[in-house]
Amino acid sequence: MAVREKKTEILQQLLKHCERPSQMPLGFLEVDEDVWECPADPEHALNSLTEAFSVAELAATGIVGVADDRSVTLTAPLSGEGGPFIALRDATTGEPFELLTNSGCLSPGALPVFEVMRDGHTQQLLEQSNGDLFVAFDVQDAIMLRASGLPATLAVGLDDLPLEDVDRFCESFGLTCRKSDRVLSRERVKTENGNQPQSCPNDPVPSSTPSMTDGGRQAESGGPAATIRAHFVFVGWTPSRLSDAVPSELKEVVDYFKQLNRFMRVDLYDLGLWNPDEETIERLRFIADRRSVVIFHEAFLDAADYIGVGVASVGEEKPRSLGPPADYPAAIARLHEISSSDRSSQSLGPDQRKLAWGEVQKFLNQQVIHPIREYALATYDPVERSSLMGIAELSQVFHTRVVLMNEKLNWQISERGIEHVDPLPDDQLKDLLATADRIINMTKVTERCSQPRAAIVQSKTIDSQTFPRLPHSG
Repeated sequence: MAVREKKTEILQQLLKHCERPSQMPLGFLEVDEDVWECPADPEHALNSLTEAFSVAELAATGIVGVADDRSVTLTAPLSGEGGPFIALRDATTGEPFELLTNSGCLSPGALPVFEVMRDGHTQQLLEQSNGDLFVAFDVQDAIMLRASGLPATLAVGLDDLPLEDVDRFCESFGLTCRKSDRVLSRERVKTENGNQPQSCPNDPVPSSTPSMTDGGRQAESGGPAATIRAHFVFVGWTPSRLSDAVPSELKEVVDYFKQLNRFMRVDLYDLGLWNPDEETIERLRFIADRRSVVIFHEAFLDAADYIGVGVASVGEEKPRSLGPPADYPAAIARLHEISSSDRSSQSLGPDQRKLAWGEVQKFLNQQVIHPIREYALATYDPVERSSLMGIAELSQVFHTRVVLMNEKLNWQISERGIEHVDPLPDDQLKDLLATADRIINMTKVTERCSQPRAAIVQSKTIDSQTFPRLPHSG
């Protein structure tokens, strides 16, 4: 029997001795069907497993440990005080292949950040959301995140991520890893000759190699595995208690990633940090106290849409909160602040520009375009109605182009410095000014249409005997 099939059979046998959680996150949230508690009778579970499988097979799976006196016991994560765990199931077969405990993966050497990408439930949540994978520091937080509809895993092992896995980590989560000239030269040779390059110990970024910690997908299936990517977001608070307490392990992990940035050239800009403000957490507490599952899910997912900072800001002064703007000017100001921020500081999360741009478009439509259209539809004058509808359409184009041009300038300034910024092309400026002229001309037409008409005095023939008549009038 293949190693993968044997491991699946062992995990299925173990889960028969496990029970569903007796406690619900926050007291009212339903956990998913893959959350379990340790065996209620560890001795009975151990006897059942050792009768069906060899000690070597159980030890390789991480279920049992062998002491110096040859005694066999369940490992600590599966003991009576090990707490709940998550069973990861293959996205294709639905069979369990790994257990995610508070100590990390059950299998020796496996990392939760990689193993969870094979989990079917996690893949479904990633498809339903914007692709953020939330990395918690406690299994209770991971369970609560999954119960709220967010894909989650654990950060166990990231405080000392093996250098051999750096390339794989960057590939899985869309990070930039600037390679040395030697690595690039070897990859070019590989592309030209179609040969597998040999690893060089002096390379600052070693080539990634397949391993059984990759879920055994390539080694066992005999072919390359399907690539599933996500955006990496550290959880910088305690969701399971709705507390702003920062996990103590966060700084160790971030310090290590800053070293990867310094020595291995791993770009940290796309590593997000979810650290909601106090007002957001207070709102979640208010809703949770009233145990409204649907409203809590909506509020929790809304809070997860705002990833305010990146991991490079950990240990620095907390930046000013950038909450949702209240009107169109505030949305423009927020977008300007984000697009003109210093990217070298990496203080803003990668989703901020997308969210800010969405707010600008929303308020532009709500507060500028839609009111003009509604007024146009309410007027009876066909010329005025047509002019106002044209102003609405042109205004949307004009405002959008102005914002995009401003973002382009801000991006160039942050990347090159203000002394190296290229002027905007003449054709774009002329097109923008022509649009503005059309809006002004149509506004003048609308003003003329809305002016009151001059009163027409009715004429009256005066027929009076006292009115002198001219001689030739008869």
